[in-house]
Amino acid sequence: MGNLVIPGETALCGRVYKDWLAHNGLDDTVPEAVNLVPVGLRNVRNVCFLNAILQCLYYTPMLRRSLALAFESAVVKDEWLVALRQLFKELDSARSSKACVAATQMASLMQSASTNGEFQHGEQADAHEAFVLIISKLLEGCISAKGLSISEKEQLEQSSLIGHIFGMMLNQSVRCRSCNDTSSSSRAEYCFCVTCPSFGEGMRTRDRQNVVDVKDLLLSYTTEEHISEWKCEKCSRKGCVRQAGIARPPNILLVHISRLQQGWTPQVIVDKDLTIQYDGNPAKARRKVRYLLFAMIVYRSMGANGGHYFAFVRAGRGQHEQWYLADDDEIRSVSFSDVQREEPFMLLYEAQKLFPPVETDAERKLLEAEQVQAEAVKAEVKARNAQPAGLLVEQARAPVLHTEVEDATRTRHEMEEAATKMLETEDAYTPGTDMSSTTAGSEGRSRLDEHVFVRAQPDHERSVDFERWSLFSSCRCSLPYTEYTEGFEDDRLHCM
Repeated sequence: MGNLVIPGETALCGRVYKDWLAHNGLDDTVPEAVNLVPVGLRNVRNVCFLNAILQCLYYTPMLRRSLALAFESAVVKDEWLVALRQLFKELDSARSSKACVAATQMASLMQSASTNGEFQHGEQADAHEAFVLIISKLLEGCISAKGLSISEKEQLEQSSLIGHIFGMMLNQSVRCRSCNDTSSSSRAEYCFCVTCPSFGEGMRTRDRQNVVDVKDLLLSYTTEEHISEWKCEKCSRKGCVRQAGIARPPNILLVHISRLQQGWTPQVIVDKDLTIQYDGNPAKARRKVRYLLFAMIVYRSMGANGGHYFAFVRAGRGQHEQWYLADDDEIRSVSFSDVQREEPFMLLYEAQKLFPPVETDAERKLLEAEQVQAEAVKAEVKARNAQPAGLLVEQARAPVLHTEVEDATRTRHEMEEAATKMLETEDAYTPGTDMSSTTAGSEGRSRLDEHVFVRAQPDHERSVDFERWSLFSSCRCSLPYTEYTEGFEDDRLHCM
């Protein structure tokens, strides 16, 4: 995608991550399901909430595949990503020995990230809050946030390996009932939170048997809501219609179901197969995407003594799938009817088609800049190709000709100097010879006449006829015009 750099980009986000997906053939391929028997996790000082989360992450196909390949092809140093990858490897190694694993490193990171002591060792914690914290830390590990604005940081997180897995875009529109003025907004989320209301609040129930399914809860999120107390800023009248929707669905849909503390809430029936609509823009036709359940976290209340978390996970997919209960160090196979009998606290669904990662504003701007550069290069090549062929040859040949003339001039000077020294040696008279002075002088003159060499003038005395050496009157180089063809029509091209 070019050589321009986006601030904050790493090997796990932005254009680099997209290139990595394409190189490994992962950009449009749904990963295979995890088809392994779970390994137990030891509950060391009330970490059942963490054990349930980690079992769900281990059985997230897209996370398992991408994380393993990322560590093979990129240098990953973030402590959260390293700890999660190391835990996955420990679970794989312990399967053959049937030994349990203690997630001590992840528990230590959770304790360090605790802001008000909610994840301290020995303290009971909320699995939803812990799940959101883990995802946020994994997101931070995929980018380099130094010097980035909040908007830039959020967009890079959405384009990252973790954002590609769990990220979604939710939108909301508010329309005035009087003047129809509409405002809209959108936000990125990594967990879809719905509330199971108490009876009497208008929630649809299945056959009036005090039960509700997950589809009903998601549908209630996108249902129009009439608010009479809202005041329009444009016409100053009251009353609006508010509607929420899903602008961009996630590849892994994480759903949290919260229950009101007061009143009696209906039983939530778990849907194994889920189809949701997305693209909440009324001007566009809504599309659908199908999801399959592969993991679920259950919270079982124990009254004043708190509660306990455990998980159900699915190994395989389709006709060969098998569900397991993962309750800390207890692992046993169960049927899906056993799963449906429990009240879901969090559910994880996988999309049956793979959505591409988000393209950030910075990527779009750089793409436009690279396109402008590419067009400029094409225009330059086109202009060069439009020049006469002879002119291009002479432009390329001119430096070579200049070098050849310099070499010939240097050789001629060396030959003249050698001839001069030879003549000086032969013309010298040696006293005491038998020849008379007249004979010696004649002999010397006859020898001199045998040579055709002429003594070269010193450089400062030699004059150069530039008009003989140059085709152009404005040129003073030493390249003879005889070396040029008629293709040169411009002085400026002569001395390039």
